[in-house]
Amino acid sequence: MCVDFPGVVVEREGDLVTVSTEGRRRRALALLYPDLALGDWVLVAAGTVISRIDADEAARLRVEVGQARGEIA
Repeated sequence: MCVDFPGVVVEREGDLVTVSTEGRRRRALALLYPDLALGDWVLVAAGTVISRIDADEAARLRVEVGQARGEIA
């Protein structure tokens, strides 16, 4: 099973970005989005940025993930 998560790009080093999500920082490949910039919201799966999203979509996804985990009613 592949787990994906939304987050914001906080660092960039070549094809690697650091994405901040839920107070954690995770590294991800940005090969599909070479123009990603700091502050961009992204969806990461299997250690790869698979989609660029806006802040509203990221917030909606965080709520859905929290509901699926039973953390949000």
